[in-house]
Amino acid sequence: MAHSFEIYFTGRDDPRNGCIVIGEDTKPVFFEFETQYLSPSSARTTISSNRSPVAALDWLNGGLGVATIGDREIPMAHLVQQGSSTSARRFPSADGRQYEWRKCHADPRSYELFSGPNTRIAKFQKLSQATPIGPSHGTLQYSFSHDLLLLEALIALNLNRWLDWTG
Repeated sequence: MAHSFEIYFTGRDDPRNGCIVIGEDTKPVFFEFETQYLSPSSARTTISSNRSPVAALDWLNGGLGVATIGDREIPMAHLVQQGSSTSARRFPSADGRQYEWRKCHADPRSYELFSGPNTRIAKFQKLSQATPIGPSHGTLQYSFSHDLLLLEALIALNLNRWLDWTG
């Protein structure tokens, strides 16, 4: 995969709350993941792009609930379905295709995104580093320019990270 773009994970190192994703591909990229606890058994993560809400994750009983991405509602479990191996989870995109996040064997905190069995289109690396925009705790390198797919990929990635983080 030729990495065309790189964006950075800043803010809190929490895939559900306080995570900021910033960088530039064909235009500036800015996403925020903010979670509000509505009751002891429910929470809502709002994903904003350039300070405008673009998606929401409604958590039920401390677990997966429903994702709303634009005008599309989908069970969160569909965004982390069993993939081609035990270290892979797939998600359906609004474009009708299936994509799959696979844990990297060399670093299980890092993931690669595939659009087919052998077509890698992105890689998330969990690492602390100084970047052009300040301290970062992860980077996403990707080779596509599609706003909705980027949003879906980030949501599915952060769900994977949260599931792996919480065990």
